[in-house]
Amino acid sequence: MRANRFDGTITVFGEEPHLPYQRTALSKGILDGDLSDPKITLRPPGYWEERGIHIVPSVRVTGIDAVSRTVELADGSAVGYDALVLATGGTARQLPGASPDLLSLRTRRYVERLRARIDSGPVVIVGGGLIGLEIAAAVSSSEQRVDSAGQITVLEAAASLLSRVVPDSVAEAVAALHRDRGVRVVTDSRITAAETDAVTLADGTRLTGTVISAIGMQPDTALAEAAGLSVGPAGIVVDETLRTSTPRIYAAGDVAARPHPLTGEPMRAEQWLTATEHGKLVAMTIAADLGLATGPSTPVPRVPLAWSMQYSSNIQMVGWPTMADRFDVDLDTSTGTGTCADGFAPTVRCFADERLVGAVCMGRGGAGRALRTEIVKTLEP
Repeated sequence: MRANRFDGTITVFGEEPHLPYQRTALSKGILDGDLSDPKITLRPPGYWEERGIHIVPSVRVTGIDAVSRTVELADGSAVGYDALVLATGGTARQLPGASPDLLSLRTRRYVERLRARIDSGPVVIVGGGLIGLEIAAAVSSSEQRVDSAGQITVLEAAASLLSRVVPDSVAEAVAALHRDRGVRVVTDSRITAAETDAVTLADGTRLTGTVISAIGMQPDTALAEAAGLSVGPAGIVVDETLRTSTPRIYAAGDVAARPHPLTGEPMRAEQWLTATEHGKLVAMTIAADLGLATGPSTPVPRVPLAWSMQYSSNIQMVGWPTMADRFDVDLDTSTGTGTCADGFAPTVRCFADERLVGAVCMGRGGAGRALRTEIVKTLEP
């Protein structure tokens, strides 16, 4: 907003007791990483103060009055707004029928609980998505654990890992990456009971150890729903520029369901890069709605780009690979910056009706943005 010439008051309320920090560091550094304030805080305190941005931690917003344009706080006070951005993110999705005390990973508070339990002994991770696999990689390769071989198990309900974001060929390579390092990967696993120290599968198998649930997130739409905003299964429904159904209220980040560029349906993108780009976009939108003379707007990509670091392997996912009906695999490793699964470092281009709709690359650190540009060009009229 400051970059868009807004000189009014900017206040950021958050329930956590910390300044804004890099959440992506949590899963990657769950045991050995330095998760102290100086290391993972987005900006030092002086940065916000110099720009007149008021960060208010440990405060819960309990309601929105869209008519009077005020938000209600847990202490009973109210704060007025000219523009309101809901960046409420989400909560860890709960495993049906599981113990309410089951460990999961969402905030720094969760990490503190996890570190006290997983520095030794067996660990069972429920969920073979990005977060579950990053936890598996971080725990199995931790210097704090003497020997993790055979002690880490990943349970995935689908037939393959990362089934929502990568094609089968890449999923198989990722599974091999973990198995080669002693991680047990079990797909098609149906859980009938889950406690903090054991999981029971439908075939009667009982796995013991510290159980971590990593089955995704649920968008936190409670405030939006109570205020009468349009909300769907994907999150708070917004337009291309992140406006909600209620004037002067906007949504950004994991909670925002923006129209899919190909289908038009509300779509949530749960990536760090998308969240940062949403910040730029929503600021430009608010500036325009407030009538600020900001000059030409900067285009914000509509194609998601996510990355994951597992062991020393970089995995990047671009666009919508699972929409594809044809895959072209490039196995030329000459451009790779790392290796995956015995040197398997592919670029997989994903096509639907001859249109490039997604891509996945492994061990090729610089390829993601170039692939994103390729897909963006297919969206141009």
